[in-house]
Parts: sequence; structure tokens; C-alpha cells
Amino acid sequence: MRTCWYAGLLWLTGLLLSACQSGTLDVGQSVINPQELLIQSVDSVTVQSATVMRSDSFATYSDVDLVVGSWSDPQTGKVTARTYTSLDFSGNPLAEQTTFQFDSLVLELGYSFAYGDTTSAFTLGVHRLNRALPNQFYYNTSSVPYEATPFLQKTVIPQPGSRTRQVRIRFPDAFGKTMYDKLVKNEIDGNTLNNFLTGFAFTGSSSTNAFVGFTAAATSSGLRLYYHSTAGTDVGTTLTSVQFPIANIHFTQLQRDLKGSALSGLQKKSDIIPSQQTGNTTFIVPAAGLQTRIELPYLSEFARPEDYADLNSAILVLGPIRRDFRDNYPLPAQLELNFTNNQNEILGATIVPGGPTGLSSAIGGYTYDANALTLTDYYTFDLTYYIGQIIKRKISNRPMVLSIPLNPTGNGAPPSLRSLVQRVAIGDRFKANDRLQLKLFITSGI
Repeated sequence: MRTCWYAGLLWLTGLLLSACQSGTLDVGQSVINPQELLIQSVDSVTVQSATVMRSDSFATYSDVDLVVGSWSDPQTGKVTARTYTSLDFSGNPLAEQTTFQFDSLVLELGYSFAYGDTTSAFTLGVHRLNRALPNQFYYNTSSVPYEATPFLQKTVIPQPGSRTRQVRIRFPDAFGKTMYDKLVKNEIDGNTLNNFLTGFAFTGSSSTNAFVGFTAAATSSGLRLYYHSTAGTDVGTTLTSVQFPIANIHFTQLQRDLKGSALSGLQKKSDIIPSQQTGNTTFIVPAAGLQTRIELPYLSEFARPEDYADLNSAILVLGPIRRDFRDNYPLPAQLELNFTNNQNEILGATIVPGGPTGLSSAIGGYTYDANALTLTDYYTFDLTYYIGQIIKRKISNRPMVLSIPLNPTGNGAPPSLRSLVQRVAIGDRFKANDRLQLKLFITSGI
């Protein structure tokens, strides 16, 4: 009986499946036998790329790092980073004290990161500001006048990963003793500290390309005044200190200079330098405002195979130009596609829809094959929904601009300085290696 029941169930299931597959498969092109469908890939779609310039400013006053250094090359020009900061007053244990003696005044800067060549000498310059920093918003284009000659200077080999995670520079003893005396006389407090010490401009120079980031955290960076007791049994035996941490009022200036470079033609927002003019390469240098523009001019006209049915997926693949993933030039972990216009502005009101449903942003992650004999790396973007809608002529084909994510944390905070000094060069569709491709996976009849 159970055998007959199973046999009946199988017969009924087969009948239902036959009913589900009856009729026509209407895909808007032709009637195709479901048994004769073929999935194939197409990578011949024209992808045009160019380097463009972002001319608007962005906030750097809220970052946790203080960045100095420079980067110069014949293709992208020069980027220089300087940091401006004031000091906080955290208290004065020396007021009216007569049993202490001054020892030293030291500037301490805790390492946060280094990007670029960390094997060459790097000179850190500490300049006194001509005036204290007003409490206001500061941007990558902001600037405050400072003394041309460094008040302090030290040459180091940047080693953020070592046990020695601080750069320490001793002030002239005469200056330190003057500050000590003013503290003892209670002439320096939270209102008058910036009158005595207006703040600093930090600069960095090297014979090679390097950016060094120092943390603004009070636990690692600030001004430390050392002193010891002259009373009782503690005479000269124990050093004590008072710290004046880096203030919340600080910012990093990022200055770009394209003169003499392959991108010197970028003078205004609407300018475009096609990839063919820069060695079949485009660039993303956030600190310099350089971005890559991408267009798919003939997408709606690409050669469909006979009996074309539908688009299964569309993947944009970008090949970054890099020699070794173990270098100290880490690429951005993610890149983001945004719509743009003829002024190369990022149109934040509408995002490029990503994924198969278009409900996510078009963000591509960096991936590399650690087991490959030669470096194999790429960024991939799932543009299935967006490309499919263009092919069906349901939405317009619009130019896009490629940059680092503009809202990486999702709470409206700007990108970090650590990510802004990163850079990536991308091959175009003609590059022998590291090619830029749009790969379409489609269903058609056999």
C-alpha cells in the first residue's frame, strides 16, 4: 500500500512540474526552450576612464591623527601635509610651590601610522604659531601663519610598529625654565597658556615619499614638564611631571600642487584627463582631490548574442597597479562609485545602486590572491541591478566617479586622514595587465 502511495505521489509531482513548465518563456525577445538556455560571459563592453579633480574642501579638524609629510611624483604632482595644533591646560601642581626644581620640558608625539618609505630619514619640524588657533571649523585648505624657522627639529626613522612608539624632542632649557617659573608664580592657567605658547605647526620632510601620522590622544602626545623635589629624603630621586595635552583644536592642511605633472591640465572642476594621456592609467589620491571618472557610453548598444534572454550579473573589475602587497603603500580597503555630472561633482542625493536588487551602495572591496606567484589583486563592484535597468532602458546611463567611501562609518563623519593619504593607480581597458573591465553574465539560447 505504501509503495502504491509513493508511486501516486511521484506521478502527481511529475504532472505538476509539467504543468509549471508548459506555455512560453516570454523574455521580451523570443520564445526559448528552457532546455536550450546557455549562460555566457561578455567582457567587450567599452569602459572609458579619466582622472578628474575634486575642488571642494573637507573637514580635517575632528580627526584623531596629526599628519605631516609629502608625496611627489611626475604623474600626480605633489601633496604636502602640515598639522596645526594648540595645547590644553590640565592643571598646575606647581603653583606657589618652593620645594620643587625644574628638570626638562619635552614634546611627546605618539606614533599612529606611517605611509610610504619608512626606511629613510624623516625630519620633523616644530614651528611656533604667530597666533593662537581660534575655536572654529578647519578644513584641508585652512592655514594659520607660523614662524618660518623651526623652533624644534628632530630627524628620525619612522617606526610606528616598534616598541619605541614616541618621538620625543627636548625644548631648550631656558625656555622650559621660563615656563616652569610662570607656573610656580601661577601666571599660566587655562586662560593664559595660549598667550605664552600659542601652539605649533608641525612639518615633515624626507628625501623620499612618506606621510607620518601621530596620535592626538592625551595618553601619548603633548607637552610634558619634568621636575623633582628638593625637600626631605626625596631630593633628586624621583622625577614628577605635568602634562599639557594636544588640544581638541587641531587640524591638518593638505596642499596639492599639480604644476609640471601629467595632470597639470586639471585647472577647474570640469577638466578631464583621459587615461590614454597618462599611460593608460587613472588615479585616486584623496588628499589631492584626484578621482577616477568612469563612463559606459555604449552599454545600451552592446552586441547581444542571438536569442538573448536576460542579464544574470554585471561585475565591474578594477585592476590596481601595485608591485607587492607587502609594501608600505596599502591600498584603500574599499572604493565607492557615485554618480557625477559634467562638473565632476559627486551627486550625493542619488547613489549608484549596487547588488542584484539595487538596495545597497556600489562599494567594491580590495582582494588579492596570497597564493599566486605574481601579485593578483582587484576591486570588484556588483552592478547587476543598475546595468540591467540600463539595458532594459528603464533608467538613464549616467557617468560615475570612483573615490574612497565618503561616509565610511555611516554616521556622517568624514574619511580619516589615514585613508586620505592613501592612493591607488588603476589600469584602463587597454592596460596589458591590471585591466578595467565590465563583465556581463547573460542567459541566451543555445
